Amino acid sequence: MEPSILMNLPRSRILHMLVTHGPAPAPDISDALSLSAATVNRELEQLTRAGFVSASVAIPGNFDSIYASDAPQIFQEMTRVCQFLGLEL
Repeated sequence: MEPSILMNLPRSRILHMLVTHGPAPAPDISDALSLSAATVNRELEQLTRAGFVSASVAIPGNFDSIYASDAPQIFQEMTRVCQFLGLEL
């Protein structure tokens, strides 16, 4: 079984923030988690590609995308990780 996309600390912290605090633009995520903009952008790209996060433009004229978590996809991955670790949900 391949490693989970969630087995990366910055990526997991970003996803946790989006799940617990709701949608946010990348600069706000960077500030809140004290991560560089490059790290946040890289990890958001990975999370978006994997289907854990979606991006949308909330305000016309504002060029920052708003990122939100995709709960069903996250639950599926958490189930997979727990199975890999021999844990039950």
